[in-house]
Amino acid sequence: MPAAAALKKSYYSADQSLSLSQLDVEKISQIARDLDVAESEKEHYVTGWMGQNSVVLVRNYQDKRGTSSGLVMSRGNRYKLTVQAITFRIPKLLLWITFRRTPRTMTVIAYNKLGEQATGLQQFMHIQEPELKESLENDWRELNDYLGMACWQMDNNQPLWRQLHEQITPQALWTVAESAWFNGKKLQKDGECEGLWLHEQFIGRRSGEHAALLLSWKDEENQDIASYLFERISADKIRVMLRPRKDTKFFPLNPFDAVHLQQALAKFTQAEEALSETRRLA
Repeated sequence: MPAAAALKKSYYSADQSLSLSQLDVEKISQIARDLDVAESEKEHYVTGWMGQNSVVLVRNYQDKRGTSSGLVMSRGNRYKLTVQAITFRIPKLLLWITFRRTPRTMTVIAYNKLGEQATGLQQFMHIQEPELKESLENDWRELNDYLGMACWQMDNNQPLWRQLHEQITPQALWTVAESAWFNGKKLQKDGECEGLWLHEQFIGRRSGEHAALLLSWKDEENQDIASYLFERISADKIRVMLRPRKDTKFFPLNPFDAVHLQQALAKFTQAEEALSETRRLA
C-alpha cells in the first residue's frame, strides 16, 4: 500500500497513541463507539481493512460472561491482536445480596497465532518475548493511524467515499469493461473476470449489464496477489470490494477505509488511462 501521510486524522494517531498496557475499559469502549457506522446498541460487527489485514469492530458481543466491545485485528493469516473491553454480567440475585451497583469490567488485550500453529488467546501482559511485545505495540500504533483516518472520514461526511462514487460512475465502469483493448487477446481467467497483466497490474473485466473491473497487484507485505473489484450493481450504483489474498473472498470496502478508497480510485484511474493509451497507440 502507498503511504497515507497526506490523509488527515481525528482523535487517533500513531505518535499520540497509548501503549497497549495503558489501555483501559473506557478508552477501548470509546474507540468502538467512534468507529461504529451502524449506530446500534444491538450486537454487531463491522469489518474494515488496514492494508490487507482485517480490522473487525465488535459492538456489544454477548456471551455468558457479559458484554464486550472493541477491535480484533488479523495480521494476514498469521496472528490476531484482540483489544476489547468486557462488562461482566452479574446475576440479579447476587447484585441484590451484595448491593453492587457498578458492574465489574476488565480489558482483554491478547494475541493468538492463526493457521496450522493456531493457539488460544495469550494476554499481552503475560507475553515474555520482548520482540513479540514490540511487534504488537507497532501493530497498535499502526491501528491508531488507521483509526484516526477512519474517524476523520466519518466526521467530514465521507469525502473519499463520495469522491470515488462520483468519479467511478456505473457508465464509466461499463465503458472500461467494454473496452476494445480486451478484444483479440488471449485473456486469463480469474473467477468471472478475464484479462491480462499490464505494467505490474492485472486488468480484468466482466462485460454485460452487470459489468465489473478487476484490478490485481502483488502486495509487498505478504507477497500475495491482492485485488479490487468494481461492480456495476445498477444504472446508478456501483460497489467496490477488496480481496486481500488470492485464496480469500471479496469483502466490501467501508466509507472509513480511507487508504483503500484513495488507492482504489487511483488504480481505477490508472487502468482507465492505460487502456486509453494502448488503444491510441494500436
